[in-house]
Amino acid sequence: MLRKRLIAAYNGFRNPGTSATETAPKSVPHQHLQNSSALDLSEFDEAFRKRPKRSDRYFHYTNLGLQRTGLTTGKMLEIGGRRHPLKSHFPQFEYTSVDLEKYDESVIVADVTSCPQIPDNSFDFIVSIDVFEHINAPWLAASEITRILKPGGFTYHTTLFSWRYHPCPIDYWRYSPEALKFIFSDLKCIAASFDDAERRRNLTGEGGAHPIPPDGMGGWRENWRVHYVGMKPRKEP
Repeated sequence: MLRKRLIAAYNGFRNPGTSATETAPKSVPHQHLQNSSALDLSEFDEAFRKRPKRSDRYFHYTNLGLQRTGLTTGKMLEIGGRRHPLKSHFPQFEYTSVDLEKYDESVIVADVTSCPQIPDNSFDFIVSIDVFEHINAPWLAASEITRILKPGGFTYHTTLFSWRYHPCPIDYWRYSPEALKFIFSDLKCIAASFDDAERRRNLTGEGGAHPIPPDGMGGWRENWRVHYVGMKPRKEP
């Protein structure tokens, strides 16, 4: 019975659409269950590379926001982004970033959960990438982002639903699309969705930020992102 359950679990891992309670095909080699390090997971290691690049997935959603709002220029704020990774992709926007440290003159030093130094209705386009999981009070950040976003502007955020623990410096939260819709409930949701492009990627971490040690299955193999795009309603005339 135990062997059958192990085979079924392994089959469910290889094919997420198959229930783990189903009996695995007899073609599953028994030796795969003797030692987890013997599992052939190379197909998973390469599959995500056939999917659209992560940056292409980001820009799909930012383009959606631009299309829905009709924005062609304006003021853009990137939250975090110490190396300003998005600045060159949106040359039509006047770029600013907000961070806890000042790296150059384009940075506003502020905590996005409370930034009264930024006036209401300041930015047309606000974006963050892999930031919200590191914010201790994301509902306050969402409130501040909504406040400083101009009516008719939009905000895009991509963060994590399932990912390895990565304290850099602190890792607080995971989100579903519905969670992002909830904390941004004062905005009109344009898009909120899961992203499973890297689901079975062997994600052991980089730069020493991998306190969960890898095993025969790799360091982490349940990688789901989430995306959210919301528009601030225009004021009634």
